[in-house]
Amino acid sequence: MRVHRGFLPGFFLGVTLVFVFLNSRSSTITLNSSADVTIEPRNFDREGARLVENYGSNVSQTYRYVTPSLAELGGRGNLPEMNKHVLMLTRVPGAGAELLVLILQRLQGYNAFKHIRLPPGDSGLLTTLQQELLVEEITSIIKQEAIPLSFDGDVRFLNFTEFGRQAPTFLALVRDPLDPRTLYRYRKGGAAVLYRGTISHFCGQDPRCSKRNNKWALQRAKANVVRWYPVVGLLDYMEETLHVLQKEFPYFFIGSLRIYNKLRPKENNSSKRSINLKARTKKILEEVMADEVEFYKWLKFRLLNKTSMTSFDCY
Repeated sequence: MRVHRGFLPGFFLGVTLVFVFLNSRSSTITLNSSADVTIEPRNFDREGARLVENYGSNVSQTYRYVTPSLAELGGRGNLPEMNKHVLMLTRVPGAGAELLVLILQRLQGYNAFKHIRLPPGDSGLLTTLQQELLVEEITSIIKQEAIPLSFDGDVRFLNFTEFGRQAPTFLALVRDPLDPRTLYRYRKGGAAVLYRGTISHFCGQDPRCSKRNNKWALQRAKANVVRWYPVVGLLDYMEETLHVLQKEFPYFFIGSLRIYNKLRPKENNSSKRSINLKARTKKILEEVMADEVEFYKWLKFRLLNKTSMTSFDCY
């Protein structure tokens, strides 16, 4: 009996130890193999896991947004046809565009953007190959540089989308074709060189754009302005032009009026009065340059209409 009494407790103790060992082994396997399913984390761990998951999701989304090429984004339909953070000032000959260029150069340090001058040209027609090479050159610069960016160049309107590239936002500055100060500069050259005009500049690279008093070119120029040029400034209305530019593109043009007031030429009223056009001369020029005059009046109405809707706050 004593043997049996000593044997039984020992037997039950051994069975108990074996059971506990096997049970703990089973629990360990379950924890290691499926911890995320069978183990409920503490509240702190759950919140931490959610933050990590959300952070990882945000980083992934940002990565997908930044890294694709222009072609990939365009294929998804996510790429606007015009980049609002890249400006292209196309210089109209004899229209005072250098003043706007100088303002941009002065502001690039204050407003944290970079201004780039394209190599000089003659603002004439480009072949299809020349157009494509210029589009690729500008696109390559945009990819390499940080935005915002602004450019200026002697080039007529160039449709980037025809070459599968995103276009910059176009800007330009024009002046009154009947401005006596402009005509005075060319009075010795004859009527043929009085004024090159602006219609061909906005019309673009089609050979028909170079024909004077061509209604097709006039309508094409207006259509391009509406689609690609949010602002076309007027040299004779420079303050109004800068007000509109500040409103449309504050990250480029905040402070432009201050710079302009330092740069603006002093008016010489006596010389201005001395070169007024005679009524007969003005009438003849209005007939010869009828489409140019119409185009200028249309641009003037467009700018001043924008001005009337823009608050004249000083920056």
